[in-house]
Amino acid sequence: MSLPLLFALVVAQGQATPPPARVVVKPITPPPAAPVAPQAPVTTPPSTAPPANLQPFQSAFTVMEPNRMALTPKIDGKIDEEEWDPIAKTADMQSYFQWEPGKLYIAAVVPTGHDVVASFDLKANGWLHGKDNLEIRLSNAQGKVSVVGRVMDGTDINGPKWIDLPGLSLSSTAAATSDGAKTTYEASIGDLGLGIIPTDKGTKMLMRIDDPLSTEPPAAPYLPRALSAVTLIMTRNAALPDKLAFNPEGVGRASVSGENTRLRMAFDGNNSLKLQKLEMHTEGSARNDTIQITVPFPKFDDKGRSYVDYSTGIMEGSPEGYRILRGTLTTTDNVSAIVQCSYRVGPTIDFELVRQNVPIAALDRSMKFSFYAKSNSTRKVTGDVTIVVPDPLKVLNGAQKSFTISTARGQVREAFDLFFPPNIAGTFPIRFVATINGKKTEQVQYLTVGGL
Repeated sequence: MSLPLLFALVVAQGQATPPPARVVVKPITPPPAAPVAPQAPVTTPPSTAPPANLQPFQSAFTVMEPNRMALTPKIDGKIDEEEWDPIAKTADMQSYFQWEPGKLYIAAVVPTGHDVVASFDLKANGWLHGKDNLEIRLSNAQGKVSVVGRVMDGTDINGPKWIDLPGLSLSSTAAATSDGAKTTYEASIGDLGLGIIPTDKGTKMLMRIDDPLSTEPPAAPYLPRALSAVTLIMTRNAALPDKLAFNPEGVGRASVSGENTRLRMAFDGNNSLKLQKLEMHTEGSARNDTIQITVPFPKFDDKGRSYVDYSTGIMEGSPEGYRILRGTLTTTDNVSAIVQCSYRVGPTIDFELVRQNVPIAALDRSMKFSFYAKSNSTRKVTGDVTIVVPDPLKVLNGAQKSFTISTARGQVREAFDLFFPPNIAGTFPIRFVATINGKKTEQVQYLTVGGL
């Protein structure tokens, strides 16, 4: 599915402090005749073996493909064909990683009795540096999968420390299945209102995935981790002929099920390449919801450009999320090149809360918040929305809004006032309960009071 590349491993430096020496004094029984001077104490030298939980995070993590496409898998504990892009394989684990703006997706097949630990250096500046080092641990006990998140803070002058993220269990989902010998984990990691999950294509970060025993305790914050570089992208190609460039248009664009979408597969090259045909289809389970076409490759124009449009209807009720359009390009020598680009099937309206910092305060207060209603449709959209928050928060003004979006993929901005009691902290779901073009829908955004 991809062209394997080997990236240099990036190793964050850190050193565990060895345990103090242990002193053992041998007891002496003096003879009855005369006292004997006590024997000199025997000192046991400290062990030079590293702690057991240091090893997994220092071993090499070699990625199969560092360029990671935007793709939304189904979180059900099953790895389906073309649903995931493999990232690495070890002696006992096959791991997977995807992304989409504001979400990270991880999956792994591991021996039963093992957890999955994903480590992300979100700014690619070293594991023991900054406050951008995210650890996700997936555990499966009694048929229930838990998601535990924490951030390693390397800015403290007293040394690195962990910051727990209990709210991450609210913004994330996970599933697991087991056949007795192997357990398959899948998880979606969403932002909890702190803006720590990447949203932009082209973002570079460092990562690794491990499978420690479920009984193994969490690692100490000062332990180093060997990470590999990845780039979050929406286009990718493999084995393109020399002097041929792939520059698609409409990448990442959202459409709505029941409507049409179009991506332009644009190429830069010349007719001496003698390209033959281009076959295009959507990968994975969405293949049956869209068209599959094969066309002769068109001639390049005087400026060295050639275009093939992929225009398809999206079946009503088709699952929402990012998909990958795959193109197979054939040359005269029957060597195939692969081109891929991501596009999205979204809801008719996306509700997006404008993120802002909310510190803990000793007194009660109200704050004004804004949100966008963004249309993914090419048609006129009308609707109303009610904002619902959990106790002890309260919406003081603007809890209900009506709106009309007349332009294709247009948007409107609205505001509301939110009341906070004194000393409140934590992560809270902000629910947008809406009726759009006569259909009821609900979306959730998250607000964290107190920050990291």
